[in-house]
Amino acid sequence: MNLPEPDAERLDDYRFQMGHDAGNLALVLDNLTDVLRLLGQHKVYCRVEKGLRAGEPPLDIVELTRLLEATKDLVKDSLLRLKSQ
Repeated sequence: MNLPEPDAERLDDYRFQMGHDAGNLALVLDNLTDVLRLLGQHKVYCRVEKGLRAGEPPLDIVELTRLLEATKDLVKDSLLRLKSQ
């Protein structure tokens, strides 16, 4: 696996703290959170200029955000199940 050095260190820390699988999921959760934050910034600056949706983010950005949030919820649920076992 080719992770940048900071991510590889975080992954090692998570695996040490939580175990192998839970550590992997924790890093995925962190990365999804970072992507959602960046997408949120993009939604602020990228707006529809004309029509009924003027001033709102484009539909592809809205759908991508929804999909990532649902994925993040699934990862969170899996991580909580692993922690409870």
